[in-house]
Order: sequence, then structure tokens, then C-alpha cells
Amino acid sequence: MRLVAVVCASLIAVPPVTMVQAEKRLANLGVLTCTLVKRAQDTGQKMLCGFKPAGSGAEEKYSGTIRESGKELPTGRAVLIWTVLGSADANVRVGILAQRYVKEISAPGHPPTLVGETNSAIILQFETNDSTATYDSIGLMELELTGTPA
Repeated sequence: MRLVAVVCASLIAVPPVTMVQAEKRLANLGVLTCTLVKRAQDTGQKMLCGFKPAGSGAEEKYSGTIRESGKELPTGRAVLIWTVLGSADANVRVGILAQRYVKEISAPGHPPTLVGETNSAIILQFETNDSTATYDSIGLMELELTGTPA
């Protein structure tokens, strides 16, 4: 009976190996900063974004659209920030963020994330902490590459 209790206690204390491996494979690929701009008619909330890759990569410019949000977003300018996560061995090529992202269910106490539909290895972890609005309700977002420095 004691052996069963020890085995059960050790299983509870140690997270599953797959979760630990998944966390170790993710690396910080950079930071995505978006500024909300005036809402367009029936097309979602528009954004202008910049992606600064970790390390020495050149900043990329994206246009974005928030297609679904559980709450009304503000009408003025606001800045949203995401940490871009991906595979540690990912090739951070130009335009890597250009795709649709959907909200992933987060564990309580963890920041909300958006996962790429085309490349699910790209994850946007929400970092903005603005108590006046709840941006963590964003459910669907699209990014399109608009330019890179020469």
C-alpha cells in the first residue's frame, strides 16, 4: 500500500514528459507590436504591426486585421504586444508571421495565445497589460507582410 501511495505521489508531482519536451522546444523568435487604427466598415479592426526578430534580424512590417473578438475593442489608437514563440530550430525567414491565427485555450493564470492556422509552430503569446481594455478576447486575427527594410 505504501508503494502505491509513493508511486501516485510521484506521478502527480512530475509533469508529463510530453509537456516538458514541448516547452523546451519553444523559443522566443521575437516581438510583434501592433497599433490599432481606425475601424473599417465591416472588415474587422485594422492594425499596423512591426515584427522584430530576436537577435539581429531586420524588422518586418505587417498589416493586420482582428476578425473576431469576444469584447468590443477601443475606437482610438492602442498598442498590442505579443511574444512570438516557435520551434527552437525554426528558420525565421521573411514573412514567417503572414497567416491567420486562432485563439488557443489557455490554462488559468497563463497569458492567452494565438496559434497559426497554416504554420501551427508559430504561437503569439499575448503580453499587453492594459487594464482599460481586454485584448485577450481576440479569437481570430490575420497578418499580411507589407514590407521589410532595404
